[in-house]
Amino acid sequence: MDDVAGSIAARRALGPDAEEAVIRAFLERTGQEIDRRVDERLARTQPVPPPMPAPAPPPPQRQPSGVDHTPFVLAIVSIGAGIPLTGIATQLQGSTLIGIVIIWAGLVLINVVYGMRRH
Repeated sequence: MDDVAGSIAARRALGPDAEEAVIRAFLERTGQEIDRRVDERLARTQPVPPPMPAPAPPPPQRQPSGVDHTPFVLAIVSIGAGIPLTGIATQLQGSTLIGIVIIWAGLVLINVVYGMRRH
């Protein structure tokens, strides 16, 4: 109540020109007081939850047999891609043999580079 009385007295002393500033300051102080009281009340009613433990790292992924089949799968996929690409190259007009050589050389290069990077 002292805040209200003080604001009214300030408004009277400063006159109607300062009324907006006096009201704004009063509302700001009132809002801060309400926030403080709500924070206090929440702190009393809600216990702070314990921090969550860090999740355990996932176990390393391993092949069941311990053998990596990725190079074999890459070779099979390369052959599977090379066959239709060869069929497409044979239907093109012009240098069919050059197109087929480029296709298969590219597939071989992919497999060789992958094999070299793994070792």
